[in-house]
Amino acid sequence: MIKQKLLLASAGLWICLSVAAQSETPPPSMQTAQSLLGQNLIKFNVTGVLIQNYMLQYERVINKKQSIAFTFDLAPNVPLPFKSTLLKDFGSNSDASRAIAETVYKKYIATLEYRFYFNGNAPKGLYFAPFLRYMNMSQSNVYTFTPSDGQLHTADMHSNFNGFGVGFLIGDQFTLGPHFALDWWIIGPFYGTNINANFVGTDPKMGDMSAQDLANVENNIQNIKLPLYKVTAVATPATNTLEAKVSGPYYGVRAFGLAFAYRF
Repeated sequence: MIKQKLLLASAGLWICLSVAAQSETPPPSMQTAQSLLGQNLIKFNVTGVLIQNYMLQYERVINKKQSIAFTFDLAPNVPLPFKSTLLKDFGSNSDASRAIAETVYKKYIATLEYRFYFNGNAPKGLYFAPFLRYMNMSQSNVYTFTPSDGQLHTADMHSNFNGFGVGFLIGDQFTLGPHFALDWWIIGPFYGTNINANFVGTDPKMGDMSAQDLANVENNIQNIKLPLYKVTAVATPATNTLEAKVSGPYYGVRAFGLAFAYRF
């Protein structure tokens, strides 16, 4: 629902700005002044705040058609990847559902992109931007559950994993006078290297669990179906640990972002 509202709002804003831009053609002297003033842009993604994703971007114009941009994202409270799929698989298990719902990650993303502006008036207009992307996610949570032995178990779970990807972004940037601009990220799919995420949990009472309970834990995890991902799990009562491994490609889409920019 949020993405649909953002898309409609962005589309309406794009139409208004396009009409305004076409109706105002500054004299050559002003165009020269603006081009000298607007070689650097610092941006903040205003739509990302709605999903607690905080982004800063620096863009440097190279010439009339090209620029380079570097983006840094921080999301301190990201839900578990594939959360809806996991809740569907474990909907009948109250312990598992609660753990899935309460798990949050801290995510960092760094993106380097090259931009080509089709109208030859960078940093203004429709652009095509191939990019490289790095992502790091980390998590540390405490979970409680009750197996067939009737005892309350408390497990400390943590994970940390990285991903690298390449993709392209199509966007449109609107200048608002000599010092301000709006950057609309329309669509930007990416695909990358395999993610090998290790989820390691420690439960002091694992040695008290029956062999069947341990097997059930492993099977429940390994039966999780995630698109393009493989899931394995091993419970080791001798060390009171449970390790789940998730491997698959790093992929996603950058879309419907709207960043406010200051030009200097």
